[in-house]
Amino acid sequence: MCGDCCRASPISLLPHEQLVIIRLAKKLGVKVDFTRGYTVYDRLNNVNIVLTYHMQLTEKGVCPFLRDDNKCKVHRLYKPLICRSFPYTIKNVSYFFDPITRTAFHRSEYTISGACKFIREHAGSLEFYLGNEAFVRKFFEDEVRAGYLMEKYRSMYMAALTYLWKMNYVDLASKEHKGAVYVNAYAFIRKFIPYFAIAPS
Repeated sequence: MCGDCCRASPISLLPHEQLVIIRLAKKLGVKVDFTRGYTVYDRLNNVNIVLTYHMQLTEKGVCPFLRDDNKCKVHRLYKPLICRSFPYTIKNVSYFFDPITRTAFHRSEYTISGACKFIREHAGSLEFYLGNEAFVRKFFEDEVRAGYLMEKYRSMYMAALTYLWKMNYVDLASKEHKGAVYVNAYAFIRKFIPYFAIAPS
């Protein structure tokens, strides 16, 4: 493994993944730092609900879990979905919150990342094939499967927030509110729906 993808950019995590990574970091004695990604404001509970987190690279510009031999410390414990899907990676995620129907939903676009050493080295011969969705699904079967799983979980978060909105447990606004505290979406949803569970797989 070249480990280039572990140096490309901060690692995007879904809310339940952030909690898993915090536990693993504590167990392994690894220091991790996060910044918040997309956040939606709940006017009723006066909280900003965090839907994505970004695990920051270390001062050396690498993932905190990357070993000196370019292997991942959490590969067999819990490898984040964004890592499993690479180089089939997210190009763009858009979240939508419709106040009329009280519906939360999202749309995602995926692409093949040029940060992958294999893709860079074979860009000329692969260019035609990477534009073929059937080829991408076949050639990057495991990676595409991880991407689909990520979108399944993202949809579960949107469905849960939609339910809470329709039941008047929350009142969502598309922009975060600077005066409100920030809460992990997974932990927040489970306060209202205890059976809402995503088991790391």
